Amino acid sequence: MYLTPGNTAVENARSLSQSALPNAPQVYDEPAPRRTLPVRARLSAVLRSAAERELRLANRIDPTCTTTA
Repeated sequence: MYLTPGNTAVENARSLSQSALPNAPQVYDEPAPRRTLPVRARLSAVLRSAAERELRLANRIDPTCTTTA
């Protein structure tokens, strides 16, 4: 079999045109709902609690050191 540049494109187009049945139901792909807000809220809560714990441990080591926020 000899491949020429035109054969592959024609074969791909032919297979794509034959891949869908004429009576197949249409499926509308809707984008997935965005869940960034709950993820960001949870992530910020975890980071905030980790920072508070780190600050408590640092204050146990050196209570005279103060931080300004």
